[in-house]
Amino acid sequence: MELVHLDRSMVELMQGPVAVRHGETRLDVVLSLHQQIVVTCRDGEFHAAKVLWIDDTEGEPVYYLHVGVRLPMEQAAQRLTDVDMLPENRTMHELLDLLAQLRDDARHPQDR
Repeated sequence: MELVHLDRSMVELMQGPVAVRHGETRLDVVLSLHQQIVVTCRDGEFHAAKVLWIDDTEGEPVYYLHVGVRLPMEQAAQRLTDVDMLPENRTMHELLDLLAQLRDDARHPQDR
């Protein structure tokens, strides 16, 4: 899993899909559609994120990210290691993702 630092506040990241040019990611690899990543914000927080769509009409890819739940450092580190997690850790990550989905549904009930 990839780690991307975004020079934006946590509040900015929570306002909807975040557009990020590939050059901003400082990654050597190109992200793919629906790829799960971890992002950090200007506030130093870790968040789960997912690539919703990619616009490559201007040459350099622009990723539109859904930034989800804030991750405690331990969970962020587990996601970044790419090591098979123990079942109890997978359950925690699934719970964190579910909480993020419920939060988003509560913010945007018309999208259900």
